Amino acid sequence: MNHPLSKMDINLLVAFDSLMTENGVTRAGRTLGITQAAMSNTLRRLREIFDDPLFIKKGHRMEPTARAMELHHVVRNALFYAQRALTVSHFDPSQLKHTFRIGMVDYAAALLLMPLVNLMAKQAPGVSIELVDTGGIDEVILLEQGRVDLIFSRFQWVPVKVLLYRLFNINYVCLFRRGHPLMQEDSFTLDTMLDARYIHYFPRGMESTVVDESLAELGYKRQIIARLNSFATVPILVANSDIMALVPSCTAVYLSQSMELEWTKLPIKTAPLRMAMAWHPRTDRDPPNIWMREQVKQILNPEHIHPDIITTDSL
Repeated sequence: MNHPLSKMDINLLVAFDSLMTENGVTRAGRTLGITQAAMSNTLRRLREIFDDPLFIKKGHRMEPTARAMELHHVVRNALFYAQRALTVSHFDPSQLKHTFRIGMVDYAAALLLMPLVNLMAKQAPGVSIELVDTGGIDEVILLEQGRVDLIFSRFQWVPVKVLLYRLFNINYVCLFRRGHPLMQEDSFTLDTMLDARYIHYFPRGMESTVVDESLAELGYKRQIIARLNSFATVPILVANSDIMALVPSCTAVYLSQSMELEWTKLPIKTAPLRMAMAWHPRTDRDPPNIWMREQVKQILNPEHIHPDIITTDSL
């Protein structure tokens, strides 16, 4: 009698995880570096093994079935432990003396930096971090040139020449001061959104956001009175005026916990920001870099993140 695992190839589990995060055969194949035909064949094998359709096409997306949703957490954990088992066994982070250069836009630091610093203090006291602001910079070039070891940022598309690990999706939300006159009835309607005035952080080379693009499709435009090239002043200005700001949910949650600020969801549907971790193939098998990537994966595991930050919406 064959063992239940005899039909299973770990590459099938990797493919399943990619299908869950990419919501499409073509995008999943691009992430794994295989053709659409090969990815379709892989999906067929997965359906046979689990005796379930797993994904049903709806428009341009592949919607997971209830069985696929049930399997995803189990498969993610299995892949995590399998990868950890393959890491060089004699590597000891407590003996490591190394500076990791991590690229990220400054608003994302709140989500990763503090837990990572605390973890290193306990497990790898000889390790330090150098943050590189990637706002407006070609992130792939930074990795190719070796100017960063790792990038944590939004990746709306799968870039070529680097390796990518999808983490989760987040949305823009509206940030405002407590007691804002437009929010007295605790309702943020489209009319309220259009009546408000905004400041916004636009990284170099960025002209609009997914929110502005969605508004434009509806024939509207928000009132942006100041365009900033640094995020640092955004919460200060919002806390001390009636100006609002649209910020990623990860930023809003943490700012509302530490300042006199509140946030609310937007009244319109927008494409989510697809947060991911990227690195160059030359560091893929390097033990210190493997270790660092695993720490980021654990910290940014959706199960460990405030539920208001993550969205189930997908592109």
